Amino acid sequence: MQNKELSRILDRKTGAIYIRVSTDKQEELSPDAQKRLLLDYANNNNIDVPAEYIFQDNGISGRKAKKRPAFQQMIALSKSKEHPIDVIIVWKFSRFARNQEESIVYKSLLKKNDVDVVSVSEPLVDGPFGSLIERIIEWMDEYYSIRLSGEVMRGMTENAMRGHYQSDAPIGYRSPGNGEPPVIDSGTVQIPLTIKDMFLSGSTLLQIARRLNDLGYRTKRGNLWEARGVRYVLENPFYIGKSRWNYTDRGRRLKPAEEVIYVDGNWEPIWDEETFNQIQAKLAANKRTIRSRDVSSTKHWLSGILVCSSCGSTLAYMRTSSYQGFQCWKYGKGQCEESHYIGVERVEELVIQYIDDILRADNISYRIVRSAPESDSQVADLQKQLARLSAKESRIKAAYQNGVDTLEEYKANKEALAAERKLLQDNISSLSSGSSDHDKAMLDKKMRQNISDLLTVLKDDSADYVAKGVMMRNLVDRIVFDRKNYSLDVYLKLVI
Repeated sequence: MQNKELSRILDRKTGAIYIRVSTDKQEELSPDAQKRLLLDYANNNNIDVPAEYIFQDNGISGRKAKKRPAFQQMIALSKSKEHPIDVIIVWKFSRFARNQEESIVYKSLLKKNDVDVVSVSEPLVDGPFGSLIERIIEWMDEYYSIRLSGEVMRGMTENAMRGHYQSDAPIGYRSPGNGEPPVIDSGTVQIPLTIKDMFLSGSTLLQIARRLNDLGYRTKRGNLWEARGVRYVLENPFYIGKSRWNYTDRGRRLKPAEEVIYVDGNWEPIWDEETFNQIQAKLAANKRTIRSRDVSSTKHWLSGILVCSSCGSTLAYMRTSSYQGFQCWKYGKGQCEESHYIGVERVEELVIQYIDDILRADNISYRIVRSAPESDSQVADLQKQLARLSAKESRIKAAYQNGVDTLEEYKANKEALAAERKLLQDNISSLSSGSSDHDKAMLDKKMRQNISDLLTVLKDDSADYVAKGVMMRNLVDRIVFDRKNYSLDVYLKLVI
């Protein structure tokens, strides 16, 4: 009797139990029911389960193990140097993992640490036949998970096509629930309206964010506003009564335009489609280069635009109690040999005079900047086709040298190739320039109007430096200051 009792004590193992409840609406045991049955199994099979070895993930998908914190904690404990766990008990193998590849990886890792995984509701026989059944169960679980995910996606897509909104409504609206459409929230609707009005009035995204924070407005999650949050509101078609679905993947990366679903929603818009299009055009036109800075974060409306004629670096704004002006930042570090200091008042006078002279000139030199990404994509495709012509030319020449083609055929192929190259180059040039002889006069007229508007703002003493800086950056690439000749070269651009 004593030997039996000793044997029973020596045969006892230390176990952990893992409980997971899915996000989907499948019929499954509650966490409490799973816990009770797993502890009963452990008690009936000589397995001790300390309270701290009970791991539970609620409302989390089983398809990605790395997103299950309790699961990862359990695995880390199992493979620790102490090896405190002999067996992991689950209600079903699908609770452990629904992805067979991950299931095999984690079970192999546990096996190396002498830890078994046991399913209470799916007992297996020992030996290779039991392993085969285990693999079959895992395949079925993974198939069910993939099929369920597809059904959910199809159902959500169908709802989107019917105009139903399937997420929490954005700021300015609230979701009543019970399948009811979103309604305007009188307590927060002023936030998107303020964003829209300020942006169309010329404010930058950062300036709008600062204003919202000063007014005490907060985001949907109660956080301070940032420029990216302001942009999200401006780009969201929800505010014109349209539902946008399937536009990002799980990594929040934008999907191709052809995969995005846009349908009319069943809620009241707070601005019209014409306003939305105007906002999108302005956002595209105001896209800044990487080296540009938001005007409201600079100290002067010429900051970041003035350039040293000697080294090409920007002139930094400097201010002390006795003077304020601009100087090449590399000169101050000993990396530029020539000083390009100029006082603020003097450079402002020179810039205004230069722009005034441009407006009076017969011809204006400027470059076209396309805001439409489609043109960039077309140019890239044409350049790829152009690059392939070199390989084609080599094949034509090789065919002639190897006696495959006659001299006449070789000449004809070369002429056809030259014609194809010229056509591609002409198309690239047309797309890159952004204009043709037909619309050049129209573009020149638009450019003159932009310069006139800029000049009006620069001469207006009541206009703040942010308004001046925004207009300068929309029209001017850079201004090169030559200290020796005390002259400026202004490089203009026209965004279309």
